[in-house]
Amino acid sequence: MIVQWCCKGFANLPEATARSMLGGGAGIRCRSWLAIDPKAFPLDTNLGRLTEQNLDLHVNDYSRPDAVTGIPFHDTTPFISLSAGCVERRVTTETNVTHTALRTALEFATTDYTRPDRPRCPGWVFYCYVLVGVNRAVSIPSVAEEYRELNLGRPYSRWQVQGEVIAKINVPSTQILCAVPWTPSASGEPQRGEALVNLGFTHPAALLDERNML
Repeated sequence: MIVQWCCKGFANLPEATARSMLGGGAGIRCRSWLAIDPKAFPLDTNLGRLTEQNLDLHVNDYSRPDAVTGIPFHDTTPFISLSAGCVERRVTTETNVTHTALRTALEFATTDYTRPDRPRCPGWVFYCYVLVGVNRAVSIPSVAEEYRELNLGRPYSRWQVQGEVIAKINVPSTQILCAVPWTPSASGEPQRGEALVNLGFTHPAALLDERNML
């Protein structure tokens, strides 16, 4: 197992919501959890939806309506897209290009700034960690899928450069280090605000392959 640090961008998020995600226990929840009463969240149903087919829909066909209900998949997905960054190999120029996790997270966190009809709450970037394995384990909720890794995420995806690591059901608040607000500026580049640090954060040191001497 590997402890993988990631970013997650949220657009147009009130500060009170960001604070509740840091201190509320459930942390970053999947869209399926958010779409219904959290107290009635059907965990057993969503565990059964952790399949290869649904993972592919989450990555490559996020807006596809369900054949029965007509509800877009993005409203019922049990997965959570995070970014850990990615290296793109450009064969024609024989160069490697690094796409950072923060760049991807900011693309999502500031997307609503292009919509003048939307209220202007800050975009937020959350810094968190998840566990990833050396093999695919889509049905195991505690292990995230490193879809950016081409040896594991083998089907072609035009979104590969987003450096996607896919968590399942939720990322607990104890695994979220902090949340940083970003707002637009006259230059067009978003400006970083003061971070909200999670006082309930649990460091992953206990999970690392290291022991101290007695």
